[in-house]
Amino acid sequence: MAKNKSKKSILIVVIAVIAVVLCIVALTGSAPRIRLALTGSGKVSDGVLTGVDVDAHITSVPEGEIRYLINKRIMFKNSYSLGSVMLENPESCQYDIRFVIYKDDGEMIYTSPMIKPGQCLEKDKLSTVVKAGEYNCSYSAQAYQNGELKGEVTGVVTVMVG
Repeated sequence: MAKNKSKKSILIVVIAVIAVVLCIVALTGSAPRIRLALTGSGKVSDGVLTGVDVDAHITSVPEGEIRYLINKRIMFKNSYSLGSVMLENPESCQYDIRFVIYKDDGEMIYTSPMIKPGQCLEKDKLSTVVKAGEYNCSYSAQAYQNGELKGEVTGVVTVMVG
């Protein structure tokens, strides 16, 4: 009789674990996204990007304009690794900037944390799983002031995975 209770307990635990996993997959849309959400990402730091030519840094931004540095060829070892995003918001910019990258099919694959004037982000992870390959992407540099979107600038980058 004790063996039957033990088997029932194990079966109940297994069913509960499967139910929790299925709920998470249903809420997030896919299992690989869960893996990305549980991993750490890059960190925004004060200052300028290291390893960038001194003349490349933007020192003056006219009022009302959005200027920044972004790596035009972003490389990731795989979908889960830190990649060379290299984003910099000049100290003289009046806006906080968030960068969003889209594959050419319109799928959003990356969203940066908010980068304040005088801050940079050297490495970060993709926001979704992307198969190995080279992608021509568009990006949006969204300018915020006091939490309100004030405008955006768009451009193109190449994202390489694998």
